Amino acid sequence: MGKLDIEIQSRKILKPSASTPDNLRRLKLSLFDQLAPRSYVTILFNYYLPSSSEHETISYDKLEKSLAETLTKFYPFSGRFGEDDDQLSIHCNDEGVEYVQTKVNADDLPEYLGQANNIESSLLDLLPIMVHMPSSPLLGVQVNVFNNGGIAIGIKVSHIIADAFTIATFVNEWAHTCLTGTMTQDNNNNLPSFGQLSLLFPARVLQLPSLPNSTSTTGPEIVTRRFVFDALAIENLRKTIKDDSTADDDMIKQPSRVVVVMSLIWKVLTHISSAKNENSRNSSLGFAINFRGKLSCVPSLEHALGNYAMFASANLEASDHSRKDELNDFVKLVGNTIRDTCVAIGKASSVDDISSLTVNNWKKGVEKLLQGDKMDFYVTTSWCKFPWYEADFGWGKPFWVTSVSFGAFEGAFLMDTKDGDGIQIIVSLKENDMTEFERDPHILSSTSKLAFHSFG
Repeated sequence: MGKLDIEIQSRKILKPSASTPDNLRRLKLSLFDQLAPRSYVTILFNYYLPSSSEHETISYDKLEKSLAETLTKFYPFSGRFGEDDDQLSIHCNDEGVEYVQTKVNADDLPEYLGQANNIESSLLDLLPIMVHMPSSPLLGVQVNVFNNGGIAIGIKVSHIIADAFTIATFVNEWAHTCLTGTMTQDNNNNLPSFGQLSLLFPARVLQLPSLPNSTSTTGPEIVTRRFVFDALAIENLRKTIKDDSTADDDMIKQPSRVVVVMSLIWKVLTHISSAKNENSRNSSLGFAINFRGKLSCVPSLEHALGNYAMFASANLEASDHSRKDELNDFVKLVGNTIRDTCVAIGKASSVDDISSLTVNNWKKGVEKLLQGDKMDFYVTTSWCKFPWYEADFGWGKPFWVTSVSFGAFEGAFLMDTKDGDGIQIIVSLKENDMTEFERDPHILSSTSKLAFHSFG
């Protein structure tokens, strides 16, 4: 089946419902924003409507109006980078966000995707078309309405101003406003806000290696597939992990779902690499660690908006491949990296310590990424445990939430399944490697392909 037949009903630049106060007109970036990729983060929320009668009562004007109201709280989303060389601040000038409404000539998304030849390409069609440039909107929203009343809300947000926590907070605030007609009234201590992080961790002049452009087109060489680890499969994987009586950390003895799945993916990829290259290579698995709730040297920033995470990587030397071949070996490497990083974060006595740790880890990660011809480096991202499935705009909670992969880097993206117990993964690999990944016995026995017809 070919591409989705989408008709654009309207496209506009949507401005906040009220002007941003003068004292908030310039948002300085934090160090974490400065190190974030210069690209859009994507997410797609998919909804069924219980009945046609309920579909008739939905006001798309209300959806648009509630977004304009929500933008008053998330005012940087409506701003722009300055046209000068200032790339370390956002001009919160209320220029607005890209807002598109479409009609999709298909009955519903699951039916279409069950027959689609290229799922990722089809999902990309449900997102607004935007190029990440200084003059571009920082947020884009596309509301797609299917023939049977199903709705897919595609969102692109500049990674420079938002991490997963920020995006989840924004979407749930928008949904709450649309559903109730009012924004949430948190107490002052829990009010999500911008600007806290840049006060403590300001951007600085840094000599950094250039990160490859994650929006560049890589052609057909890298392909993307989707798989699901259900709760039983994850529990069975846990049972294969050998009990290590010397381990003194619950992260190793009782690894989380995310650690188990990430470790299995890494194990399989190292085997594929060794077979392809006819010898073992140094290998690293990179991932982000959220700072929220982990810093003792600064005031609580549990609800700070913006980027607030640090990059870390687990490393396997080529000489250790023969001695580290079981799943629990990879679980130990990942778990120890997370533990050691969290210990270093907890021991930090100042914001300068945290800043230095963040920059050093980021440099190490980019340097490894740039050594792709000499070693293997895989990037993983986990959006598990965020309240994606709580976003109710008035027609119920979503039946499926997913990021949409651009296939720029080799690695995996993890999100919860709707029940919160399983994990869906989006894997991007070179085509030949993907063929081997799909037929690996551990992947075959632990995962299923995402069954779009079973949503409901």
